Amino acid sequence: MTESDQQKSNVTKSYIVAALMILITFLLAAWYANTQRESHFQSRLNDIQLLQLTKQQLLQQEAERKLELAVDLIAADPTLQQLLLQAVERYQQQGPKADLSAIRQQLLPILNGYWQKVTLYGASQLHLHLAPDAFTLLRAHRPERHSDSLINIRPLVMHSLTSGTRVTGTELGRHGLSLRAVVPVFNSRHEVQAAVELGFDLQSVFAARQQYYAASGVSTDNLVKEARQSTILLVKPTMTIALHDDVKAKWLTSRLWHSPTQSDMLQFWLNNQLIPENVSSPQQLILEFNERIYAVSLLPWPVWGQNNQQNGQVVSLSWHDISAQVNTQQRTDKIIWLIWLAACFSMLFLAVLLITFLRRQARREVSQQQKLVKQSEQKLSALYQLSPLPILLNRFSDGAFVESNPAMEKLTGYSLAEIKQLSYWDLTPEHYAAAEQEQLKALTEYGRYGPYIKQYRHKNGELIDIELNGVLFSDDRDEKFIWTIIKDIREIKRIEKLKDDFVSTVSHELRTPLTSISGSLGLVLGGAGGALSPKAEKLLGIAHKNSQRLNLLINDLLDIEKLVAGKMRFDEVAVALPGILQDALEQHQPFAQQHNVTLTLNPVPDVLLWVDAARVQQVLANFLSNAVKFSPPQATVSVGAEVHGQMVKIWVQDQGPGIALADQGQLFKRFSQLKHEDNQAKTGTGLGLAISREIALQSAGDIGVNSVSGEGATFWLELPIHQTLVHPGLHEAILVIEDDADTAMVLCEFLQTQHYIADWAPDSATAWQRLAEKDYAAITLDLKLDEESGADFFLRLRDNPATANLPVLVISAFIEQGKLQLAAIANALDWLEKPVTPELLSVKLGRLLTELPYANRHQRILHVEDDNDIITIMRLQLANLCEYHAASSLEQAKKMLQQQQFDLILLDLGLPDGNGMSLLHDITDCQGDIPVVIFSAQDLSVENKQKVRAVFSKSRINTEILAKYLKNILD
Repeated sequence: MTESDQQKSNVTKSYIVAALMILITFLLAAWYANTQRESHFQSRLNDIQLLQLTKQQLLQQEAERKLELAVDLIAADPTLQQLLLQAVERYQQQGPKADLSAIRQQLLPILNGYWQKVTLYGASQLHLHLAPDAFTLLRAHRPERHSDSLINIRPLVMHSLTSGTRVTGTELGRHGLSLRAVVPVFNSRHEVQAAVELGFDLQSVFAARQQYYAASGVSTDNLVKEARQSTILLVKPTMTIALHDDVKAKWLTSRLWHSPTQSDMLQFWLNNQLIPENVSSPQQLILEFNERIYAVSLLPWPVWGQNNQQNGQVVSLSWHDISAQVNTQQRTDKIIWLIWLAACFSMLFLAVLLITFLRRQARREVSQQQKLVKQSEQKLSALYQLSPLPILLNRFSDGAFVESNPAMEKLTGYSLAEIKQLSYWDLTPEHYAAAEQEQLKALTEYGRYGPYIKQYRHKNGELIDIELNGVLFSDDRDEKFIWTIIKDIREIKRIEKLKDDFVSTVSHELRTPLTSISGSLGLVLGGAGGALSPKAEKLLGIAHKNSQRLNLLINDLLDIEKLVAGKMRFDEVAVALPGILQDALEQHQPFAQQHNVTLTLNPVPDVLLWVDAARVQQVLANFLSNAVKFSPPQATVSVGAEVHGQMVKIWVQDQGPGIALADQGQLFKRFSQLKHEDNQAKTGTGLGLAISREIALQSAGDIGVNSVSGEGATFWLELPIHQTLVHPGLHEAILVIEDDADTAMVLCEFLQTQHYIADWAPDSATAWQRLAEKDYAAITLDLKLDEESGADFFLRLRDNPATANLPVLVISAFIEQGKLQLAAIANALDWLEKPVTPELLSVKLGRLLTELPYANRHQRILHVEDDNDIITIMRLQLANLCEYHAASSLEQAKKMLQQQQFDLILLDLGLPDGNGMSLLHDITDCQGDIPVVIFSAQDLSVENKQKVRAVFSKSRINTEILAKYLKNILD
């Protein structure tokens, strides 16, 4: 398959995927919409069924209220009450044989009047009972049946007679299921004498309610107007045993439920066991019959005398015909699904049209972009081929040459084909291997390297000085390459050599005759050659003045070149700031008096500086001479200093014309002189401030000016404050590498007087042996050794990982030569020129040990702990991180604090001879302000917690985490 066919296949696959995504999106949207519709329809059905249950409950409550109202009304009839009390009195006197017929005849018209009214509402019985055994006085629906005692068969009536309260409930008798209410009748002594019982046939009540809805035109379902509702009762078969056979024959029966209502639909549901057997709480069902769908609600009907566990023996069942709604919902769903499918296919069609249009548009744009890319490639290729600078492409993995431009062939003499056959080291001399690794490291970390100066080997063997700048990139296969631009710096080197030769010539060839000329003119002007005429004296004065200016210019030129090249010697010593400022003012008082300017020294901080005093005086001389020259007569030049952190800022303030902001950036450049008000430059070489800037930078400081035009200027010099050195403990050992025995003995004595342990090694072999046997805090190194030069030994020392960061103090008579050899890798390195004094050796060595980065120092922890197991564990945890020491008591800890120096104290509180907190005072006195960490099982008060760096409980932190925390504090 060609690449074009592959692209077409990929595009086709993309179209298919896009179409499937659209189809799936529409299907998901349709499914979600249908789900929402189903949920809404189900919610409507739930509302219908809830309405059914509510109406069943209302029907039950309404029947009870009507029943209770009717029976209360009958029982309240005074005539009825009087006749009942007479009958009770006679019955209680004569017993069941009492003749009550006359009373019955009087009661019958009254009872029939009420009976005719309540039968309209579904009444099925109206009885009068006498206490105490529920003797039946009269039955309204069957007057001929009376005089029977119901004490054992009518618990509802007996409960009312015995409790004296109205009792309402549903009972299943021999003639069916009825809702009954019994109201007691009291005598004047409020004693229950009789009871009136009224019963409603429940099915008649349901039928009457249904007829009422039909007659009034009220729908049974406000949500579904077409739905028909019916309510019937279901009774457990176990309850229908008491029914009379004639009554029972009219009931609908099944295995699970019996019902007084005959219905084919109900028979179908019961026969197929669609009605659940247990209905202890309201339930909703959706049932079908004869292709119709019904919403069915079941509500337990309470039966009097049954507890909660027996609830569900009688159930009211109500249903609605919802076939029309379900069919409408289904038809609507089909229509909506068809609409979704039509919309989906329409969207697919539109998407195909849009993709086709975009594809054509993309083809046109791609074609245009390809043309632009081709044009860009042609431009870059032309620049690449015509570039005067050589450009080289290397593979990062092995350094192989991949491509080069014609300028590379001109530089090296190799053609492109020949370059591709060369190895990396055919062009680069092998002594650049270490430097190449440094450049590769920078390339890997930052993605670029350079400027990097080295040499290439020409085809004819000549070494070519070049400068490289490169960048790392990856191709489409993720393979890494290096683009390198090469600059031929042979001409620059030649010019630098000419410059160095010129400086040397100026230094050695011009200074001597110029000194003679200036000296001779001075002697003549001083009268050594006799008296001079005024005109000759004036001419000779001009010549003498300009010879001095020329001498000053030569000195400044030599100074600036030495500073820039790093060849200027700095003899740094500890110098008091007030003294150096006082000396500067005293030296410039005559010059200031000559210009009628007053010099004043403000109060300055009493601090020590580690500087070359002569070079600082040179900077102050530039500041003061410029301030005096640019200040008007009668003006004051102020000198002062202030401390900012670890730096001190020395400033010189004048009252001159000031310096515009636009000119301030030019002040510290070479040969820069600003015009004065009279449009004339002040006398000077224009190199003074440039020299001052180089001196400040090489003294680890900074220089600058603050000025507003017309308001004077303030020049400032910022220098680091010299740190007070801490005397080393006896544990710090120094290795003296010196081939001269007398010199070595003197150095060892010097070191011992400064509390160091000094060991001597006469040659490099002995030095390596000593370094393998013992750990040293630093070494002193002579550059001139018998078997191996000190410079080579230093390089081997730095190549060894164990000694790569070991501080080295070079003590030699060949300082300048050594600096040229070792300046590139001069980390943890300082210099001291012979002859050596004890004071200077102590300062240099102490500064080297204390001012190097803290990570290069040997960090020491003292752990005050009486538990040997914890000491063993912590020693193992900290063995590779620092030097670990332990003390098991307060007394031992105090001795170690007095004899040794530590960087951190790990302290337990519960010690054999006291509390660890009592050691804080000794730690401060002997060690200064070093971190203290509490590691103990005892609790520490809030006040004591503020005195230490951190507090850890032995039961709540493991030793590994504690060791890492301690290392972080030390770092």
